[in-house]
Amino acid sequence: MRIDLHNHTFHSDGILSEEELVKRAKLNHVDIFALTDHDSVFGDDKIVEIGKKYGIKVIKGLELSTYYKGESVHIICLFKDNIIPKAMLDFSIEIKEKRKNRAILMMQKIHDIYGLNIDLDGLLKSSEVITRANMLNNIAKCNHLSREEASQYISSSSKAYIPSTKLSTEDGIKFAKEAGCVVIFAHPCLINHQEYVEEILQFGFDGIEVRYPSVRNDEAKFMALAKKWNLLISAGSDCHRGDEPDGDHADIGTCTLDENEFEPIAKLLNLKI
Repeated sequence: MRIDLHNHTFHSDGILSEEELVKRAKLNHVDIFALTDHDSVFGDDKIVEIGKKYGIKVIKGLELSTYYKGESVHIICLFKDNIIPKAMLDFSIEIKEKRKNRAILMMQKIHDIYGLNIDLDGLLKSSEVITRANMLNNIAKCNHLSREEASQYISSSSKAYIPSTKLSTEDGIKFAKEAGCVVIFAHPCLINHQEYVEEILQFGFDGIEVRYPSVRNDEAKFMALAKKWNLLISAGSDCHRGDEPDGDHADIGTCTLDENEFEPIAKLLNLKI
């Protein structure tokens, strides 16, 4: 079996619909995958039903955005019994409006400070939960820039940058666990200050993403940390655009677990495989 526990749709910063993501999973021989849109559960119920039509098990989840010492730390939250916790639904509804307001302010600052063209109407229609990736795509399109060129304007070092959340990693894990989620440290390889990784692990994750498509990932290193901290191992392709190249992200099924590796997570989720 091939299990991929980190993927996105257009409910956050992906471009694929629920059905398009399921079809790509089928094409790439993925048996089980998780939908983990950024701070959003809005596609979870629909994609589970679509998955059934294609013979694919879909796990409901969310990728929670937090911060630690100025670093963006993302937490994969998988839902036990495949039921969206009320706390996560309420959070998604609240954060949706906050991210919208943040995007408007950030884009206005990008226009005012850097003199770039922006399309606010197009941005607000691009996704339910607007992330920096949505802003990046908008800036690149409106100014005929590559994604790499546009990325500097939405980075944390940009003069226009506004954090998406003030939720600390410690509080984020506490919130997710109180909601009944299995919590996994997403792409630890993307933490700029790698000395922070073990500090972050002290907050009580259930697992860590050891397989990830970025060239910065060191699977052996994170496997060793999983053993040291007694953590379950996870894998995620972080699919956003299907087979289109997209920086650190890859097509669904690029990074997977087999059924034996997945079994401990399945037990925590009360999921039969």
